[in-house]
Amino acid sequence: MATQLFWDRMAPKYARKPVDDPDAYEEKLALVASMLKPSDRVLEIGCGTGTTALRLAPKVTQYTATDGSRGMIGIANAKLGPGAPANVTFHQADAADQIAGAPFDAVCAFSLLHLVEDVPGVVANVYSQLRPGGLFLSKTVCTKAAAWPIRALIPALTTLRIAPRVTPLSEADLLRFIEDAGFTVERAMHLGKKRMSPIIVARKPA
Repeated sequence: MATQLFWDRMAPKYARKPVDDPDAYEEKLALVASMLKPSDRVLEIGCGTGTTALRLAPKVTQYTATDGSRGMIGIANAKLGPGAPANVTFHQADAADQIAGAPFDAVCAFSLLHLVEDVPGVVANVYSQLRPGGLFLSKTVCTKAAAWPIRALIPALTTLRIAPRVTPLSEADLLRFIEDAGFTVERAMHLGKKRMSPIIVARKPA
């Protein structure tokens, strides 16, 4: 509940914040789009204010986007209307919830897994909602790769309610959680200047 309240409070500020690395963001969108098919039904968990969902939805037949924050979903729904893709829907739901419409052809989780308490549980939930052969596409901040002063500062910022609670992760941790859930990891890469947020492409065996 505390995490949801944090993001409800931060939603307007988050919506106004410019993309940190626009070139890396566009490269991520192009990479993900290249892996999706027009016939795909996609679930995005932790969609925030819906910017990525609205960009990717035209590439597929159906795009369902969820976030645990009512404030985030309210802003996302406000973006729907004339000119928005007709095949995208936004719903408030926790990352560990089962979503109507499963199984999906692909599940996306961008800048999310480090913000959940039970990372293995969420990854296992993703696995259960994918069809055999389906894709799991994630981008996750790995704070264990940060310099020590930054790692030490995060808990203090969380206590002061300046930053959300963060689960310390390394890229090796992520790969282990994803493989333990049953996925086959196909690619792990970094985009842009920062090396703390690997993009991992994993597939549920057919």
